[in-house]
Amino acid sequence: MQSAIIAAVVLLSSATAVLGLGLLVASDAPFEKAFQRQHGAHAAAAFPPGVAVASTANRPGVTAAAGPFGTFTAGPSIEGRALMPAGLIVARSDAGGEVDRLAISHGHWLTGTGQIVLSSDVPGYGRDWHIGDRVTLDLPSRPTLTVVGVAGSATRTASAWVWPGQFTATGRQMLYRFASAGSETAVRAGLATATAGFPLTGSTSYLAVKLSISANLKAIVPFVVAFALLGLAISVLIIGNVVAGAVVAGFRAIGVQKTLGFTPAQVVLVHTGQILTVAVPAGVAGTALGYAVSFPILSQTAEAYGLPGSTSVPPWAGLAVLFGLPLIVGAVAVVTAARAGRLPAVQAITVGRAPRTGRGFRVRRALAASRLPQPVAFGFGTPFARPARSAVTVLAVLLGSATLIFAIGLATSLSRVVADFDRSAAAPVQVSIGPGPGGAGGPGGPPGSNDPVGAGRSTDVAAVRKTIAATTGTAHVVGMTPVDGSLAGSSAQIEINAYDGGATWTGYPMLSGRWYQTPAEAVVSSRMLHLTGTRVGDFITVTTQQGSRRLHIVGEAFTNGSGSTLIMDAAGLPDPGDPIVFEVALTPGTGTGTYVQRLNDALGETAVAQSTTAAQDHESIRVALALIGTLSLLLCAVTALGVLHTVVLDTRERVHEIGVLKAIGQTPRQVRITVVSSMVAIGLAGGVLAVPLGVLLHGVIIRAIARAAGTGMPHEVAAAYGAPELIGLGAAGIVLAVIGALIPAGWAARTSVAAALRAE
Repeated sequence: MQSAIIAAVVLLSSATAVLGLGLLVASDAPFEKAFQRQHGAHAAAAFPPGVAVASTANRPGVTAAAGPFGTFTAGPSIEGRALMPAGLIVARSDAGGEVDRLAISHGHWLTGTGQIVLSSDVPGYGRDWHIGDRVTLDLPSRPTLTVVGVAGSATRTASAWVWPGQFTATGRQMLYRFASAGSETAVRAGLATATAGFPLTGSTSYLAVKLSISANLKAIVPFVVAFALLGLAISVLIIGNVVAGAVVAGFRAIGVQKTLGFTPAQVVLVHTGQILTVAVPAGVAGTALGYAVSFPILSQTAEAYGLPGSTSVPPWAGLAVLFGLPLIVGAVAVVTAARAGRLPAVQAITVGRAPRTGRGFRVRRALAASRLPQPVAFGFGTPFARPARSAVTVLAVLLGSATLIFAIGLATSLSRVVADFDRSAAAPVQVSIGPGPGGAGGPGGPPGSNDPVGAGRSTDVAAVRKTIAATTGTAHVVGMTPVDGSLAGSSAQIEINAYDGGATWTGYPMLSGRWYQTPAEAVVSSRMLHLTGTRVGDFITVTTQQGSRRLHIVGEAFTNGSGSTLIMDAAGLPDPGDPIVFEVALTPGTGTGTYVQRLNDALGETAVAQSTTAAQDHESIRVALALIGTLSLLLCAVTALGVLHTVVLDTRERVHEIGVLKAIGQTPRQVRITVVSSMVAIGLAGGVLAVPLGVLLHGVIIRAIARAAGTGMPHEVAAAYGAPELIGLGAAGIVLAVIGALIPAGWAARTSVAAALRAE
């Protein structure tokens, strides 16, 4: 049984170590590695249709090029439900090439006409759409294509890809890699040289893509690194504890060997060899298991980072675990066995039978004299007989429990972030004018895609507002116009949410200051303050297509999105026009699904209502929550195995004591209570100490995430624990310890008196 436990601990620890190293590698410059792995494009250039631009690939400074590819703009939908705003679709027959190699994450690449591969940036895969679905493009001919794959571009050169020749191209795309592209100036210079003499209609730089991804990366990396380091620490600690305990359990055999004439060096060699005979095969199997487990988890990590493809554990990490863990196992075994080898034969046999006399005697005697039931008192006193081993076990339980506490707090905080981003509690319903959910100009569209004043819309917006207000269940309704703007003296773009009425109820968590009260005031996001160097109380000049306006920043809010957001009264815009989105609050007791169905029936084709949570997509946070659950279960399993091994050793050492106790009348049930309660004290100590450590770790990581994302953090997000939760989480150590003690407790309870005493 001991060999099986050692093998299981080494196997799981090896797998955890491989995964931990893989996560650390994946978190080190992930964008740069994905860009290099996929030969990303330093620049993407757009040209008018029909222009012969293939020769630009041979211009000075261009080291590689791909294209020209035909392009057009369209949005895919399924049964009238838009999957994304209208985006760039590229006609491309090959997923490889010298530039911008696409990573196929699901399905396969195009094999002919009638097919489409969607970008991994299109939200909702596996939930809103799947491989094999039929999507319709919003072109005049309304063509229908079959989704055959999901692919990712490191530099986001397209929203989807189709087979060449199917559709009339409205543009041409060239992708370039330059000899010098370390700065925006160098990329612009290389692009200017490559496209000189050609009518360039637009371009993008990989540095702009990197900047847009970096906020998401910075927010996710801290907790991934924290879990990786915890996994490595727990693995090494428990392996050391298990191996040392196994050698100590063999002290009696060491004494017998010395009586037969074994030298100290031979004793060390025998016991180290016995341990390695079990540990090495387990380490090899664990390394292989770590690679197998790391693939889906690292794929999830890449999705959380917003990067295409999946990273892999480098060969050096596997070799480090494959050779490093046996070295750790061997070193611990050598040190412990050398100590035993130096003991006289009689003393080694005595130490192997039971702990030395007097160790923890006073504590055990005091517990025996207390009012506690005798089985419980015996159990509580057991850890004091082996204080060093008990201390290491407490530390293992502490780390395992702290990991669980940290994981639960982080999951709670991220779930509250989603709720604050959605504002679903305050405004559970959104109504989009025109194209419907996710359509161009609707909520969730990219910056710059919004119709600033609703120009060109034929929908009677006033009638839509009246219909919403008249629908049973409506508590509040307000119109919102998203506008793109800029800040005087800064190159940063601003996303303006302009409300045409009272919007204090819309649910933006306030971090400081107050809500705006006049058209000359505004509330801004933390990220805007961070990027522009402004603060609450400053006056700023905002410029939009309708002109400029001087505004007073009166509050800081927690908002969704990686850009700078400004919230204001639409009356503060020179010409706000009609809103394109209505946000709706419901009366208490009104079901969101029922209300949305009722409102859509009343609106007909003029607008589309949907729940706020359906209008948002938080793929990275969902993936982060899945990662938290997976890693927590793995680390808790390793901790429980470590506790199991400790209880097995203690039970083996106390087999004579158990026989005596049963001989004087202790029942199997009382024996089981004694063994389990011996771990309750360890679990209680580890759990109590784990609470402040887990809470501290959560606070450090959540603040690191907020700083990395350039935002403040609402109090309810940071304060993830209440008093009842902390009490319950403090008991997590007891649960882990008791789970590890159940099997040996049953074995001890079934041991007969004669068998126990014969073991003497």
